Amino acid sequence: MKNILMISALAGSLLAAAAHTGTASPPSEEERAQRLERMQVHLQLSDEQVAQIQQIRADGGGRDEIRAVLTEDQQAKLDEARKRHGGKHNGPAPTEDE
Repeated sequence: MKNILMISALAGSLLAAAAHTGTASPPSEEERAQRLERMQVHLQLSDEQVAQIQQIRADGGGRDEIRAVLTEDQQAKLDEARKRHGGKHNGPAPTEDE
């Protein structure tokens, strides 16, 4: 019985580790929308900024283009949020990706 529990625990750990190595599929549109919503709240984005970020994403743009839309204060908040979350893009980062 102990062996089964140990094997199950090891398998679960390996699966969890694999999920965090960047091998996961890209975020869905729903996940991207949720990230943008978190960014909007956390960074206090204007409606114009939200529209610009949506267009940047639609055009395949990345972080640099999104950062260019933000004020210096918003960029600082974004950087701080990424530090707190270890640079991860999933889950709070109450900020947006990319």
